[in-house]
Amino acid sequence: MISIRQLARIANVSPGVVSRVLNEDPTLSVSDETRKRVLALIKQYNYQPTKRQGKKWINSLCVITTLTEAEEVTDAYFRLILQGISEAAAETHFKIKTIYRLQDHPTMNDIPKYAGLIFVGAIENKVVQAFRDQNEHLVLIDNQVNTLVANRVDPDLSSMAKMAFQYFLNQGIRSLGFIGGQLSSVGVDGKVTHPTQEVRLNTLHALSDAQENLTFHSKMGQWTPEFGYEAATSLLKENPDIRAIIAASDPIALGAIRSLHDLGIAVPEQVQIVGFDDLDYSRYLVPRLSTFRMPTKEIGAEAVRILVRELTSEYTDIRQVRLAGSLIHRETTKN
Repeated sequence: MISIRQLARIANVSPGVVSRVLNEDPTLSVSDETRKRVLALIKQYNYQPTKRQGKKWINSLCVITTLTEAEEVTDAYFRLILQGISEAAAETHFKIKTIYRLQDHPTMNDIPKYAGLIFVGAIENKVVQAFRDQNEHLVLIDNQVNTLVANRVDPDLSSMAKMAFQYFLNQGIRSLGFIGGQLSSVGVDGKVTHPTQEVRLNTLHALSDAQENLTFHSKMGQWTPEFGYEAATSLLKENPDIRAIIAASDPIALGAIRSLHDLGIAVPEQVQIVGFDDLDYSRYLVPRLSTFRMPTKEIGAEAVRILVRELTSEYTDIRQVRLAGSLIHRETTKN
């Protein structure tokens, strides 16, 4: 039996168009000619949706995330991504019907009925593929461990790491530190693991290896000020020649700043610090934190736009978007 994706390829439209023609969606913005062509091919190939699908909720999207509700409250980065998703959906005729949190082991028998799926966080290939077998319309957000060819939106962490590296290199700094948080990847059973991939860490290692007489040191752990404090203390005691620290998040940078204060190390005169996220409190720290302003809400919004475009238009291309951030210089770096 022909699949919806095979039928879409023959019709030269997206699978979303085939699905919405089948469901007689009046909001589908395609020409009458395209609609007739799809209907003719459905009849020609005797395409029938699987019984488990039934009639789709044509205006409903489902968010599947690695975060628990408690983690979302404390993680401003992902909270803003979800806000961007919600606001972008509100601007269309689509709505976020359900949020499934994989760590809560939810029962998800309705996956085929949603118009599309939005995955947020590091979710393993086999998990995403299991969902794709039920619903082909999906987009991945900030998933560093997934290698499937699919619609996806990511922050361009590698380019931001390169920018920070070059900024310090231009100052003649020859010893750098990186403090990062471990990724939390969710498997088929909902179990959380901590893979070794970290785009910024890999990028900084490669850049450092290409330089002569440059040393690079890193610590990986939790995404908290407490870990930032412990890691910075350890890094500076083990490597007192470090002159700059790149922290993978503002909370980590916050802990690092306090550590350097307690060690009697002046920021930025002796050691400079750069964070990621540009959270609200970053500009009120003493000293005020230099950090990368991430396009956080835009990441969520762009994911919705990609999915809606697939579902409502004749385009069939897979879109993979990386959004750049900008370095905001404040008082923890030398301008």
